Amino acid sequence: MRPGRAMLTMLAALAATATAARADDPDPVTGERWLRGSTHVHAKPSGDSRTPVDEVITWYEEAGYDFIVLSDHNRVSEIAPARSTAGRPAVLDSPARLLVIAGTELTFNPDVCLPSPPESGKRCRIHATVIAATARPAGRLEWADRQTDQRELQYARALTTAAELGGVAQVNHPLWHWGLSSEVLARLAGRGLRLVEIANVQFDSWNAGKPGQPSMLAVWDGALRLGARVWGVASDDAHHHDEDGRGQYPAGGGWVVVRARRDAGAIRDALLAGRFYASTGVALTRVEVVDGQLAIDVADEPGTHVTRLIVDGAVVARVAGRQIRFPLPSAGYVRAEVVRDDGARAFTQPVWAAAGAPRGAAQGP
Repeated sequence: MRPGRAMLTMLAALAATATAARADDPDPVTGERWLRGSTHVHAKPSGDSRTPVDEVITWYEEAGYDFIVLSDHNRVSEIAPARSTAGRPAVLDSPARLLVIAGTELTFNPDVCLPSPPESGKRCRIHATVIAATARPAGRLEWADRQTDQRELQYARALTTAAELGGVAQVNHPLWHWGLSSEVLARLAGRGLRLVEIANVQFDSWNAGKPGQPSMLAVWDGALRLGARVWGVASDDAHHHDEDGRGQYPAGGGWVVVRARRDAGAIRDALLAGRFYASTGVALTRVEVVDGQLAIDVADEPGTHVTRLIVDGAVVARVAGRQIRFPLPSAGYVRAEVVRDDGARAFTQPVWAAAGAPRGAAQGP
């Protein structure tokens, strides 16, 4: 597949971010490094993408990604169906190729659910990625609980299904038709949910909220204030990898950068522990807690940056520049949003005060 001019521009931007994300060498003891990937990617087996799997893989390789989760709707797709990878969390694991982690997007779009979409005639959208699945069920998955109309119970069923498939769940585009509240997100976290999309770039207008409906970031903060330990993901939810980059759901707009070894199981564990940041274009070279401070360094990339420090859902400081040092709060949590002048952002995971969440979970990458 030969890229057109628009695609070359996109690839160049992504490659620059990839260089920044991989600015450090692997840790000589643990082998951990920054790894950039997308946890929500579709290909032709999904039914609503026309791009063959091998071309999807090539797109992300050329864009400088380290891994993707192949998340076709209601099926765990193999790269080469004749060679099963059952029992392993990846469907392609070669040092010379993109790491392709096994997964699926559990998809249920019933005509009726409770609470129902506020817009008349709209269907419910209950979607969740399974990351690092080890099972390889044949054909289409029928996973939804047909005995209930409750959205929350369908999400709970998705968590159970993810575990049955040997993977972990990520709730996708939760504000599509206003499908998730802070209270429900907090209760799902109590059931074991650790990952939720806060910046699915295909749904920016939904993410922003509307009068009477909080934004996705506000929903996330509300759940965190209720005690949830759930990490925020950015994704491209790519369905179209066209040469001109003009497909309805194009690739490359959102990703995560994980601190882990280049191994599907290690990446899964890092995601579960919150050792990553989410991005729609901004690259960071450092995110850690040092001497009671949250330390963030922004990569040497074009543009100017302002970082918003959020404590328990409220913006308490704005810091210009590429180096941010902010003391941990005496109670509650702090997270950061690094905003570039073109609107691109990076989101760090929440870090709790010393008396809050365990440090291993809270420190992030």
